[in-house]
Amino acid sequence: MMRKMLSVVALFALLLPMLVVAGGRATALAQDATPAAQDASPAAMTATMERDETVSGTIDVGMVANPQMVALQDLVASGAFSEIYPNVTIRFTVLPENEIRQVITQDVTTQAGQFDVVTIGPFEVPLWAQEGWLEEVGEEAAADPTYNLDDIFEAHKQGLSTDEGLFALPFYGESSMVFYRKDLFEQAGIEMPEEPTWEQIGEFAQQLDTEEVSGICLRGLPGWGEQLAPLTTVINAFGGRWFDEDWNAQLDSEESAAAIRFYIDTLREYGPAGAEGNGFTECETLFNNGEVAMWYDATSAAELVTDPELNPNADQVGFAFAPTQADPENHGNWLWNWSFAMAANSDAKDAGLAFMKWATSPTYFQTIAEAEGFGRAPTGARASTYQDPGYREYAGAFADIVVQSLENANPNEPTIDPVPYQGGQFVRIPEFQQLGNDVSQEFAAAIVGQQSVDDAIQAANDLANQVAQDNGYQT
Repeated sequence: MMRKMLSVVALFALLLPMLVVAGGRATALAQDATPAAQDASPAAMTATMERDETVSGTIDVGMVANPQMVALQDLVASGAFSEIYPNVTIRFTVLPENEIRQVITQDVTTQAGQFDVVTIGPFEVPLWAQEGWLEEVGEEAAADPTYNLDDIFEAHKQGLSTDEGLFALPFYGESSMVFYRKDLFEQAGIEMPEEPTWEQIGEFAQQLDTEEVSGICLRGLPGWGEQLAPLTTVINAFGGRWFDEDWNAQLDSEESAAAIRFYIDTLREYGPAGAEGNGFTECETLFNNGEVAMWYDATSAAELVTDPELNPNADQVGFAFAPTQADPENHGNWLWNWSFAMAANSDAKDAGLAFMKWATSPTYFQTIAEAEGFGRAPTGARASTYQDPGYREYAGAFADIVVQSLENANPNEPTIDPVPYQGGQFVRIPEFQQLGNDVSQEFAAAIVGQQSVDDAIQAANDLANQVAQDNGYQT
Protein backbone atom coordinates (compact mmCIF):
# COMPACT_ATOMS: atom_id res chain seq x y z
CA MET A 1 0.00 0.00 0.00
CA MET A 2 1.41 3.35 -1.02
CA ARG A 3 1.08 6.28 1.35
CA LYS A 4 2.04 9.87 0.77
CA MET A 5 4.80 11.24 2.91
CA LEU A 6 2.63 13.84 4.60
CA SER A 7 3.04 15.00 8.16
CA VAL A 8 0.20 15.02 10.62
CA VAL A 9 0.46 18.79 10.84
CA ALA A 10 0.06 19.32 7.13
CA LEU A 11 -2.85 16.94 6.98
CA PHE A 12 -4.68 18.70 9.75
CA ALA A 13 -4.14 22.04 8.06
CA LEU A 14 -5.84 20.63 4.99
CA LEU A 15 -8.48 18.43 6.55
CA LEU A 16 -9.32 19.65 10.03
CA PRO A 17 -12.60 21.30 8.93
CA MET A 18 -13.83 17.87 7.87
CA LEU A 19 -12.26 16.14 10.87
CA VAL A 20 -10.59 13.67 8.57
CA VAL A 21 -7.15 12.73 9.71
CA ALA A 22 -4.56 10.98 7.56
CA GLY A 23 -0.99 10.45 8.56
CA GLY A 24 2.09 9.75 6.56
CA ARG A 25 4.65 7.10 7.19
CA ALA A 26 6.01 7.05 10.70
CA THR A 27 9.54 8.28 11.27
CA ALA A 28 11.90 6.65 13.72
CA LEU A 29 12.45 9.55 16.09
CA ALA A 30 14.18 8.95 19.40
CA GLN A 31 11.93 8.75 22.45
CA ASP A 32 13.40 11.39 24.72
CA ALA A 33 10.27 12.53 26.54
CA THR A 34 10.20 11.96 30.26
CA PRO A 35 7.14 11.11 32.35
CA ALA A 36 7.69 14.19 34.45
CA ALA A 37 5.63 17.31 33.90
CA GLN A 38 5.83 18.32 30.26
CA ASP A 39 5.01 21.42 28.28
CA ALA A 40 1.50 20.88 27.02
CA SER A 41 1.13 23.79 24.66
CA PRO A 42 -2.11 23.05 22.84
CA ALA A 43 -2.25 25.87 20.34
CA ALA A 44 -5.46 24.53 18.83
CA MET A 45 -7.19 23.76 22.11
CA THR A 46 -10.19 25.67 23.32
CA ALA A 47 -10.51 27.82 26.43
CA THR A 48 -9.82 26.26 29.80
CA MET A 49 -12.87 25.29 31.84
CA GLU A 50 -13.74 27.79 34.56
CA ARG A 51 -14.65 27.12 38.20
CA ASP A 52 -18.35 26.31 38.63
CA GLU A 53 -19.89 26.18 42.10
CA THR A 54 -23.46 25.87 40.82
CA VAL A 55 -23.21 22.16 40.08
CA SER A 56 -23.43 19.86 43.09
CA GLY A 57 -24.01 16.23 43.95
CA THR A 58 -22.37 12.88 44.52
CA ILE A 59 -21.83 10.49 41.63
CA ASP A 60 -20.75 6.86 41.46
CA VAL A 61 -18.48 6.06 38.54
CA GLY A 62 -17.77 2.51 37.32
CA MET A 63 -14.45 2.52 35.49
CA VAL A 64 -12.08 0.04 33.84
CA ALA A 65 -8.68 -0.21 35.52
CA ASN A 66 -6.65 0.68 32.45
CA PRO A 67 -3.59 2.89 33.03
CA GLN A 68 -5.20 6.02 31.59
CA MET A 69 -8.20 5.62 33.89
CA VAL A 70 -5.98 5.02 36.91
CA ALA A 71 -4.22 8.27 36.05
CA LEU A 72 -7.62 9.98 35.94
CA GLN A 73 -8.50 8.56 39.35
CA ASP A 74 -5.19 9.82 40.74
CA LEU A 75 -5.74 13.29 39.28
CA VAL A 76 -9.19 13.49 40.84
CA ALA A 77 -7.70 12.42 44.17
CA SER A 78 -5.16 15.23 43.86
CA GLY A 79 -7.98 17.77 43.83
CA ALA A 80 -7.76 18.82 40.17
CA PHE A 81 -11.45 18.15 39.53
CA SER A 82 -12.53 19.84 42.74
CA GLU A 83 -10.73 23.01 41.70
CA ILE A 84 -13.33 23.37 38.94
CA TYR A 85 -16.33 21.63 40.52
CA PRO A 86 -15.86 22.03 44.30
CA ASN A 87 -19.37 20.83 45.12
CA VAL A 88 -19.25 17.53 43.23
CA THR A 89 -18.06 14.35 44.97
CA ILE A 90 -16.92 11.33 42.93
CA ARG A 91 -16.89 7.75 44.19
CA PHE A 92 -14.99 5.39 41.90
CA THR A 93 -15.34 1.64 41.43
CA VAL A 94 -12.27 0.63 39.40
CA LEU A 95 -11.86 -3.01 38.35
CA PRO A 96 -10.02 -5.03 35.66
CA GLU A 97 -11.71 -5.08 32.28
CA ASN A 98 -13.50 -8.42 32.46
CA GLU A 99 -14.78 -7.72 35.96
CA ILE A 100 -15.98 -4.17 35.38
CA ARG A 101 -17.69 -5.17 32.13
CA GLN A 102 -19.72 -7.74 34.04
CA VAL A 103 -20.54 -5.37 36.90
CA ILE A 104 -21.54 -2.49 34.61
CA THR A 105 -23.59 -4.70 32.30
CA GLN A 106 -25.47 -6.16 35.24
CA ASP A 107 -26.14 -2.72 36.68
CA VAL A 108 -27.26 -1.00 33.49
CA THR A 109 -29.29 -3.81 31.94
CA THR A 110 -31.19 -4.45 35.17
CA GLN A 111 -31.53 -0.72 35.89
CA ALA A 112 -30.19 -1.30 39.39
CA GLY A 113 -28.88 2.24 39.68
CA GLN A 114 -25.49 1.48 41.23
CA PHE A 115 -23.65 3.82 38.86
CA ASP A 116 -24.37 7.28 37.52
CA VAL A 117 -21.51 7.20 34.99
CA VAL A 118 -19.80 4.18 33.42
CA THR A 119 -16.96 3.43 31.02
CA ILE A 120 -18.21 1.54 27.98
CA GLY A 121 -17.54 1.69 24.25
CA PRO A 122 -19.01 1.48 20.75
CA PHE A 123 -20.21 -2.08 21.31
CA GLU A 124 -22.54 -1.26 24.18
CA VAL A 125 -23.51 2.38 23.58
CA PRO A 126 -25.78 2.04 20.51
CA LEU A 127 -27.43 -1.11 21.90
CA TRP A 128 -28.06 0.32 25.36
CA ALA A 129 -29.16 3.70 24.04
CA GLN A 130 -31.82 2.02 21.93
CA GLU A 131 -33.12 0.36 25.10
CA GLY A 132 -33.45 3.75 26.81
CA TRP A 133 -30.79 2.95 29.41
CA LEU A 134 -28.42 5.83 28.57
CA GLU A 135 -28.82 9.61 28.67
CA GLU A 136 -28.24 11.69 25.54
CA VAL A 137 -25.25 13.98 26.20
CA GLY A 138 -24.31 15.38 22.81
CA GLU A 139 -26.65 18.34 22.86
CA GLU A 140 -25.24 19.81 26.07
CA ALA A 141 -21.66 18.99 25.10
CA ALA A 142 -22.12 20.76 21.78
CA ALA A 143 -23.51 23.83 23.53
CA ASP A 144 -20.41 24.21 25.72
CA PRO A 145 -17.76 26.24 23.83
CA THR A 146 -15.00 25.11 26.21
CA TYR A 147 -15.69 21.48 25.36
CA ASN A 148 -15.36 21.72 21.55
CA LEU A 149 -17.32 18.64 20.53
CA ASP A 150 -16.28 19.15 16.89
CA ASP A 151 -12.70 18.36 17.92
CA ILE A 152 -13.58 14.71 18.58
CA PHE A 153 -12.90 12.37 15.67
CA GLU A 154 -16.07 11.75 13.69
CA ALA A 155 -15.61 7.96 13.63
CA HIS A 156 -15.79 7.86 17.42
CA LYS A 157 -18.90 10.02 17.55
CA GLN A 158 -20.59 7.82 14.98
CA GLY A 159 -19.84 4.72 17.03
CA LEU A 160 -21.40 6.30 20.12
CA SER A 161 -24.54 7.60 18.45
CA THR A 162 -28.01 6.56 17.34
CA ASP A 163 -30.58 8.55 15.38
CA GLU A 164 -31.56 10.08 18.72
CA GLY A 165 -28.18 11.68 19.38
CA LEU A 166 -24.79 11.13 21.04
CA PHE A 167 -24.88 8.94 24.14
CA ALA A 168 -21.27 8.89 25.37
CA LEU A 169 -18.15 11.06 25.35
CA PRO A 170 -14.87 9.35 24.39
CA PHE A 171 -12.03 9.44 26.92
CA TYR A 172 -9.46 7.84 24.64
CA GLY A 173 -9.59 6.08 21.30
CA GLU A 174 -7.55 3.38 19.64
CA SER A 175 -6.93 1.20 16.64
CA SER A 176 -4.21 -1.47 16.66
CA MET A 177 -0.51 -1.74 15.85
CA VAL A 178 2.62 -3.82 16.45
CA PHE A 179 5.19 -2.85 19.09
CA TYR A 180 8.63 -4.42 18.82
CA ARG A 181 12.15 -4.23 20.21
CA LYS A 182 14.41 -2.69 17.57
CA ASP A 183 17.57 -3.89 19.32
CA LEU A 184 16.40 -7.50 19.36
CA PHE A 185 15.49 -7.33 15.68
CA GLU A 186 18.92 -5.92 14.91
CA GLN A 187 20.64 -8.65 16.91
CA ALA A 188 18.65 -11.29 15.01
CA GLY A 189 19.52 -9.69 11.68
CA ILE A 190 15.91 -9.11 10.67
CA GLU A 191 13.94 -5.98 9.81
CA MET A 192 10.32 -5.17 10.60
CA PRO A 193 8.40 -3.89 7.55
CA GLU A 194 6.23 -0.86 8.14
CA GLU A 195 3.24 -2.94 7.02
CA PRO A 196 3.96 -6.58 7.92
CA THR A 197 1.79 -9.59 7.17
CA TRP A 198 0.73 -12.01 9.86
CA GLU A 199 2.85 -14.65 8.16
CA GLN A 200 5.89 -12.43 8.65
CA ILE A 201 4.95 -11.77 12.27
CA GLY A 202 4.84 -15.52 12.88
CA GLU A 203 8.26 -15.96 11.29
CA PHE A 204 9.70 -13.12 13.36
CA ALA A 205 8.24 -14.61 16.54
CA GLN A 206 10.01 -17.88 15.79
CA GLN A 207 13.33 -16.19 15.08
CA LEU A 208 13.18 -13.97 18.17
CA ASP A 209 11.99 -16.58 20.65
CA THR A 210 14.67 -17.55 23.19
CA GLU A 211 14.79 -18.95 26.71
CA GLU A 212 15.03 -15.40 28.07
CA VAL A 213 12.66 -13.53 25.76
CA SER A 214 9.44 -14.83 24.20
CA GLY A 215 8.85 -14.06 20.55
CA ILE A 216 5.49 -12.35 20.94
CA CYS A 217 2.72 -11.49 23.36
CA LEU A 218 -0.91 -11.78 22.31
CA ARG A 219 -3.92 -11.66 24.59
CA GLY A 220 -4.93 -15.12 25.76
CA LEU A 221 -7.12 -14.11 28.70
CA PRO A 222 -10.71 -15.25 28.11
CA GLY A 223 -13.23 -12.49 27.49
CA TRP A 224 -14.96 -10.97 24.48
CA GLY A 225 -13.08 -7.71 25.08
CA GLU A 226 -9.79 -9.36 25.98
CA GLN A 227 -8.65 -12.37 23.95
CA LEU A 228 -11.29 -12.02 21.26
CA ALA A 229 -10.58 -8.36 20.50
CA PRO A 230 -7.22 -8.97 18.81
CA LEU A 231 -8.17 -12.45 17.62
CA THR A 232 -11.24 -11.17 15.77
CA THR A 233 -9.09 -8.63 13.93
CA VAL A 234 -6.75 -11.44 12.90
CA ILE A 235 -9.78 -13.35 11.58
CA ASN A 236 -10.78 -10.26 9.59
CA ALA A 237 -7.28 -9.87 8.15
CA PHE A 238 -7.14 -13.54 7.09
CA GLY A 239 -10.39 -13.09 5.15
CA GLY A 240 -12.56 -14.80 7.75
CA ARG A 241 -15.73 -13.70 9.54
CA TRP A 242 -17.98 -14.72 12.41
CA PHE A 243 -21.13 -15.08 10.30
CA ASP A 244 -22.07 -14.99 6.63
CA GLU A 245 -24.86 -12.80 5.29
CA ASP A 246 -27.49 -15.33 6.38
CA TRP A 247 -26.07 -15.54 9.92
CA ASN A 248 -24.55 -18.97 9.40
CA ALA A 249 -21.50 -19.29 11.65
CA GLN A 250 -18.21 -19.11 9.76
CA LEU A 251 -15.59 -19.71 12.45
CA ASP A 252 -14.87 -23.11 10.91
CA SER A 253 -14.46 -21.72 7.40
CA GLU A 254 -11.05 -22.15 5.78
CA GLU A 255 -10.10 -18.51 6.33
CA SER A 256 -11.38 -18.14 9.90
CA ALA A 257 -9.96 -21.48 10.99
CA ALA A 258 -6.55 -20.59 9.54
CA ALA A 259 -6.54 -17.35 11.53
CA ILE A 260 -7.55 -19.04 14.77
CA ARG A 261 -4.95 -21.79 14.33
CA PHE A 262 -2.29 -19.19 13.61
CA TYR A 263 -3.16 -17.15 16.67
CA ILE A 264 -3.30 -20.07 19.10
CA ASP A 265 -0.31 -21.95 17.66
CA THR A 266 1.84 -18.79 17.64
CA LEU A 267 0.91 -18.07 21.23
CA ARG A 268 1.59 -21.63 22.35
CA GLU A 269 4.92 -21.92 20.55
CA TYR A 270 6.40 -18.42 20.90
CA GLY A 271 4.35 -16.70 23.58
CA PRO A 272 5.20 -16.30 27.26
CA ALA A 273 4.32 -18.92 29.84
CA GLY A 274 0.82 -18.54 31.23
CA ALA A 275 -0.42 -16.90 28.03
CA GLU A 276 -4.00 -17.90 28.86
CA GLY A 277 -3.92 -15.38 31.72
CA ASN A 278 -2.54 -12.43 29.76
CA GLY A 279 -4.78 -9.52 28.83
CA PHE A 280 -3.86 -5.98 27.81
CA THR A 281 -2.30 -5.01 31.14
CA GLU A 282 -0.33 -8.23 31.54
CA CYS A 283 1.08 -8.00 28.00
CA GLU A 284 2.04 -4.39 28.59
CA THR A 285 3.94 -5.39 31.73
CA LEU A 286 5.71 -8.26 29.96
CA PHE A 287 6.75 -6.01 27.07
CA ASN A 288 7.95 -3.22 29.34
CA ASN A 289 9.88 -5.72 31.47
CA GLY A 290 11.76 -6.93 28.39
CA GLU A 291 10.23 -10.41 28.49
CA VAL A 292 8.73 -10.37 24.97
CA ALA A 293 10.13 -9.13 21.66
CA MET A 294 6.83 -8.13 20.00
CA TRP A 295 3.32 -7.23 21.07
CA TYR A 296 0.22 -6.73 18.91
CA ASP A 297 -2.46 -4.68 20.64
CA ALA A 298 -4.21 -1.34 20.91
CA THR A 299 -2.50 1.85 19.72
CA SER A 300 -3.32 3.37 23.11
CA ALA A 301 -0.38 1.41 24.53
CA ALA A 302 2.10 3.50 22.55
CA GLU A 303 2.46 6.12 25.29
CA LEU A 304 2.90 3.38 27.89
CA VAL A 305 5.70 1.48 26.14
CA THR A 306 7.63 4.69 25.42
CA ASP A 307 7.55 5.95 29.00
CA PRO A 308 11.08 5.49 30.41
CA GLU A 309 9.73 5.15 33.94
CA LEU A 310 7.61 2.20 32.83
CA ASN A 311 9.93 0.72 30.23
CA PRO A 312 13.73 0.74 30.67
CA ASN A 313 14.01 -0.07 26.94
CA ALA A 314 11.71 2.74 25.83
CA ASP A 315 14.26 4.09 23.37
CA GLN A 316 14.41 0.69 21.65
CA VAL A 317 10.68 0.42 20.87
CA GLY A 318 9.65 0.32 17.23
CA PHE A 319 6.18 0.54 15.70
CA ALA A 320 4.44 -0.99 12.69
CA PHE A 321 0.94 -0.97 11.27
CA ALA A 322 -1.45 -3.75 12.24
CA PRO A 323 -0.60 -6.77 10.06
CA THR A 324 -2.52 -7.75 6.94
CA GLN A 325 -2.80 -11.18 5.37
CA ALA A 326 -5.42 -11.91 2.69
CA ASP A 327 -5.83 -8.30 1.53
CA PRO A 328 -3.21 -5.54 1.88
CA GLU A 329 -6.01 -3.07 2.63
CA ASN A 330 -7.49 -5.00 5.56
CA HIS A 331 -5.51 -4.46 8.76
CA GLY A 332 -8.23 -6.02 10.93
CA ASN A 333 -10.35 -2.85 11.38
CA TRP A 334 -9.84 -2.43 15.11
CA LEU A 335 -11.60 0.74 16.25
CA TRP A 336 -12.50 1.30 19.87
CA ASN A 337 -12.88 4.01 22.41
CA TRP A 338 -13.35 3.91 26.14
CA SER A 339 -16.05 6.44 26.79
CA PHE A 340 -18.08 7.82 29.65
CA ALA A 341 -21.83 7.30 29.44
CA MET A 342 -24.53 8.38 31.87
CA ALA A 343 -27.23 6.09 33.16
CA ALA A 344 -30.68 7.38 32.21
CA ASN A 345 -31.89 6.63 35.72
CA SER A 346 -29.15 8.66 37.43
CA ASP A 347 -30.41 11.12 40.04
CA ALA A 348 -27.28 13.29 39.71
CA LYS A 349 -27.22 14.06 35.99
CA ASP A 350 -25.79 17.58 36.24
CA ALA A 351 -22.91 16.36 38.37
CA GLY A 352 -22.42 13.34 36.13
CA LEU A 353 -22.27 15.44 32.98
CA ALA A 354 -19.85 17.87 34.64
CA PHE A 355 -17.47 15.01 35.37
CA MET A 356 -17.87 13.49 31.90
CA LYS A 357 -17.13 16.75 30.13
CA TRP A 358 -14.13 17.53 32.34
CA ALA A 359 -12.59 14.06 31.96
CA THR A 360 -12.92 14.09 28.16
CA SER A 361 -12.04 17.75 27.59
CA PRO A 362 -8.97 19.52 26.22
CA THR A 363 -8.63 20.97 29.73
CA TYR A 364 -8.11 17.49 31.17
CA PHE A 365 -5.53 16.56 28.52
CA GLN A 366 -3.56 19.71 29.27
CA THR A 367 -3.83 19.20 33.03
CA ILE A 368 -2.66 15.58 33.07
CA ALA A 369 0.15 16.28 30.59
CA GLU A 370 1.47 19.15 32.67
CA ALA A 371 1.16 17.19 35.91
CA GLU A 372 2.43 13.75 34.89
CA GLY A 373 3.50 13.80 31.27
CA PHE A 374 2.03 12.60 28.01
CA GLY A 375 2.55 8.97 29.00
CA ARG A 376 -0.52 9.13 31.22
CA ALA A 377 -2.66 11.34 28.98
CA PRO A 378 -5.62 9.95 27.02
CA THR A 379 -5.08 10.10 23.26
CA GLY A 380 -6.73 8.98 20.05
CA ALA A 381 -10.02 10.79 20.62
CA ARG A 382 -9.39 14.43 19.70
CA ALA A 383 -7.81 16.05 16.66
CA SER A 384 -6.20 18.74 18.83
CA THR A 385 -4.05 16.14 20.56
CA TYR A 386 -2.09 15.69 17.34
CA GLN A 387 -1.70 19.43 16.87
CA ASP A 388 -0.12 19.93 20.28
CA PRO A 389 3.59 20.73 19.72
CA GLY A 390 4.70 19.02 22.93
CA TYR A 391 2.79 15.87 22.14
CA ARG A 392 4.03 15.79 18.54
CA GLU A 393 7.59 15.93 19.83
CA TYR A 394 6.89 13.18 22.35
CA ALA A 395 4.97 10.91 19.96
CA GLY A 396 7.00 11.46 16.79
CA ALA A 397 7.82 7.78 16.34
CA PHE A 398 4.24 6.57 16.35
CA ALA A 399 1.76 9.44 15.91
CA ASP A 400 1.46 9.06 12.13
CA ILE A 401 0.75 5.33 12.41
CA VAL A 402 -1.88 5.95 15.06
CA VAL A 403 -3.81 8.65 13.22
CA GLN A 404 -3.71 6.78 9.91
CA SER A 405 -4.84 3.56 11.61
CA LEU A 406 -7.74 5.41 13.23
CA GLU A 407 -8.67 7.01 9.93
CA ASN A 408 -8.47 3.79 7.90
CA ALA A 409 -10.30 1.46 10.29
CA ASN A 410 -13.77 0.64 9.02
CA PRO A 411 -15.79 -1.29 11.62
CA ASN A 412 -18.93 -0.87 9.50
CA GLU A 413 -17.35 -3.10 6.84
CA PRO A 414 -14.80 -5.05 8.89
CA THR A 415 -14.34 -8.13 6.72
CA ILE A 416 -13.33 -8.94 3.16
CA ASP A 417 -16.56 -10.85 2.44
CA PRO A 418 -19.90 -9.21 3.33
CA VAL A 419 -21.35 -9.66 6.80
CA PRO A 420 -24.69 -8.69 8.41
CA TYR A 421 -23.06 -7.13 11.47
CA GLN A 422 -20.82 -4.23 12.43
CA GLY A 423 -17.70 -4.19 14.58
CA GLY A 424 -14.00 -4.61 13.91
CA GLN A 425 -13.09 -6.59 17.03
CA PHE A 426 -16.61 -7.62 18.04
CA VAL A 427 -20.03 -8.48 16.59
CA ARG A 428 -22.49 -5.78 17.57
CA ILE A 429 -25.44 -7.87 18.71
CA PRO A 430 -26.62 -8.03 22.33
CA GLU A 431 -25.84 -11.73 22.58
CA PHE A 432 -22.17 -11.29 21.68
CA GLN A 433 -21.05 -10.56 25.23
CA GLN A 434 -21.99 -14.05 26.39
CA LEU A 435 -21.16 -15.69 23.07
CA GLY A 436 -17.74 -14.05 22.98
CA ASN A 437 -16.99 -15.04 26.56
CA ASP A 438 -18.00 -18.65 25.87
CA VAL A 439 -16.00 -18.87 22.64
CA SER A 440 -12.92 -17.36 24.29
CA GLN A 441 -13.09 -20.08 26.95
CA GLU A 442 -12.91 -22.72 24.21
CA PHE A 443 -9.87 -21.05 22.69
CA ALA A 444 -8.22 -20.67 26.11
CA ALA A 445 -8.67 -24.40 26.62
CA ALA A 446 -6.80 -24.96 23.36
CA ILE A 447 -4.03 -22.57 24.41
CA VAL A 448 -3.35 -24.62 27.55
CA GLY A 449 -3.68 -27.93 25.69
CA GLN A 450 -6.92 -29.14 27.25
CA GLN A 451 -8.35 -29.68 23.77
CA SER A 452 -7.11 -29.49 20.20
CA VAL A 453 -7.35 -26.29 18.23
CA ASP A 454 -9.68 -27.95 15.72
CA ASP A 455 -11.99 -29.11 18.51
CA ALA A 456 -12.03 -25.60 19.93
CA ILE A 457 -12.90 -24.16 16.51
CA GLN A 458 -15.74 -26.63 16.06
CA ALA A 459 -17.09 -25.93 19.54
CA ALA A 460 -16.89 -22.18 18.92
CA ASN A 461 -18.69 -22.48 15.60
CA ASP A 462 -21.43 -24.55 17.19
CA LEU A 463 -21.88 -21.91 19.90
CA ALA A 464 -22.16 -19.17 17.28
CA ASN A 465 -24.72 -21.13 15.26
CA GLN A 466 -26.76 -21.85 18.38
CA VAL A 467 -26.90 -18.17 19.30
CA ALA A 468 -27.96 -17.24 15.76
CA GLN A 469 -30.68 -19.88 15.77
CA ASP A 470 -32.00 -19.26 19.29
CA ASN A 471 -32.28 -15.51 18.79
CA GLY A 472 -33.91 -15.46 15.40
CA TYR A 473 -30.98 -14.30 13.29
CA GLN A 474 -31.10 -17.40 11.12
CA THR A 475 -34.34 -17.80 9.16
